Amino acid sequence: MQALVGAVLGGVAIFAIADRTHYDGVADYVGVPRDIFYAMALAESGRARDGHFEPWPWSLNIAGDAHFYPDRDAMFAALMTALQNGQLRVDVGPLQLNWYWQFERIDSPWRLTDPVVNAKLAAAFLKEHYERSGDWWLAVGHYHRPRETTDVDRATAAAYRERVRSLYTRYAEKSSRRSGSITLEVADAH
Repeated sequence: MQALVGAVLGGVAIFAIADRTHYDGVADYVGVPRDIFYAMALAESGRARDGHFEPWPWSLNIAGDAHFYPDRDAMFAALMTALQNGQLRVDVGPLQLNWYWQFERIDSPWRLTDPVVNAKLAAAFLKEHYERSGDWWLAVGHYHRPRETTDVDRATAAAYRERVRSLYTRYAEKSSRRSGSITLEVADAH
């Protein structure tokens, strides 16, 4: 148990390696399915790097444009610039938590850029949706589009759910028995 707590609460530098075991540790700690959670991280921030497809902890999505940074400080500087320019709908970190919708859960942009905090909040958010729906795949869609009140909302949630399911089938299940990132099977995985 102590090792699990260490994996979950361990330093940002360790998590930044994008190692699968850290996502599994968070999933276990919060109580969400490992493979689904990892597939969500791949859907949210996955990128090809050195022949591997892995979540990238230093990522932002600003106004629909994905940005990948070399480290936390660079990502934080870009996040603060966006916020200071009035762009509040910024997706942050490996699970792309939206600052506008999630700032009540965490009052600090700096803390949201911590990949461990980011992953724990995302897992808790996913679990809340599961507790409401009773279905992990519905919860995945609600994670991306919490209010499915219109046809557009439902279609957006369904498309996200299918993207995560595809990554789940293709990568997450295959890597659950090993740690580390995933070797790309095709050149254009994302």
